[in-house]
Amino acid sequence: MTSVLMVLNVFVCVALIVLVLLQKSDPASGGMFGGAGGTTQTVVRNPLARPTAFLAAAFLILSLTMAYLNKGAGKESSVMAGEVATPVAKGSIMPSALPAPMPLAAAADATPTAPVATAPVATAPVSPSAQ
Repeated sequence: MTSVLMVLNVFVCVALIVLVLLQKSDPASGGMFGGAGGTTQTVVRNPLARPTAFLAAAFLILSLTMAYLNKGAGKESSVMAGEVATPVAKGSIMPSALPAPMPLAAAADATPTAPVATAPVATAPVSPSAQ
């Protein structure tokens, strides 16, 4: 059942994309959602608007139906289901235990000291006649 709905949803999606791409862009449409642009006339400017709305509604209904039908389908499955952990062989690259922590330094040694800044040595300019 789910696979039939999924195939039908793909066909509806492709048809919806094609219909949207075939529609002509009309700057006088009055807005993003096909408003009349301030006129009170009910004129159908785009003959593809009604089939597009129908396919959009069908796509929404199919998507919500598939989500409802599959809401609990993936709870029990896992990629690692049935896998057994294998022990690491001796002499392998992976260590079997973590190394012991290093001892903390004494409080006197742990106090950071600022490095002594030395000023750059200034050299006297060399005149061209001195060479």
